[in-house]
Amino acid sequence: MQNNEGSYKKSLYRKIRYTLIQRNFSGVTASLRKLPDFLVIGGKRCGTTTLYEFLRQHPDIADPPFDHMGFFDDNYRLGINYYKSFFPIKNKKNDLILNYDVTTSYLTSPHVPERMYQHMPNVKLIILLRNPTSRAWSEYNSNLRAKPNLDTFESYIENEFDDIKNYNFLDKVQNNDYNLIDPTKNFLKKGLYVNYLKKWFNLFPRENFLILPTETFAKNENFIFTKIFEFLNLPYYEIKNLKRMEKVVYKNSLNPETKIKLDKFFESSNKELFELIKQKFAWT
Repeated sequence: MQNNEGSYKKSLYRKIRYTLIQRNFSGVTASLRKLPDFLVIGGKRCGTTTLYEFLRQHPDIADPPFDHMGFFDDNYRLGINYYKSFFPIKNKKNDLILNYDVTTSYLTSPHVPERMYQHMPNVKLIILLRNPTSRAWSEYNSNLRAKPNLDTFESYIENEFDDIKNYNFLDKVQNNDYNLIDPTKNFLKKGLYVNYLKKWFNLFPRENFLILPTETFAKNENFIFTKIFEFLNLPYYEIKNLKRMEKVVYKNSLNPETKIKLDKFFESSNKELFELIKQKFAWT
């Protein structure tokens, strides 16, 4: 009983401190505020930050508070009003403008689909997916830029191969019995997209999803914008400032043998993904 009382007091303290005190007027009026109309939920290293910058140029889309809000995974304990405090008050004017949140970890994080569905069962969800082999190599190089003393890419993925062999990862995803926090142990797991999407699809209507390939976004932005604006029921708008985020400069090329091994590893998962989403991407 004392433990429950202590947990309640801590939860109440966090909500008062972060929602009412830290967020000031926005926190006090949080219950009167909107939740986002759509979210970009992933994936990591799939072009979502660039998309975040481009979407805000549309006159019917409001500037988001910031990239990677991370409420439904990192800050959910602070309560839904903390999240709402970052969005505008509901009124006729604000309701005409769409608000959004871009958090790349949502797609693959445990508990997030259930939490989001509880508060926003009709929200629209946009997902960019990249060839998982390229995605893994990109994330390694991004980490390497921050920590130059990392071990080789091959050493990390071999450890992860061994790790995945020891259990059924799909079962762990379905039961929220996993985490992807360690940046050196999850290069492959984050690319098993179908495992996560099955869970999202079990909760949200299929028509609430727009799933697009990163490779098309890199080659033909206007095609992707047209798809997104149609999905959001917005008039087409030409995005004029198409300056992309700075790309990570790779110090080395991916070993061809490693690429073949990873492509083989992801082959069955990719096939299952394409069957699930009824699309096939040119991942070679």
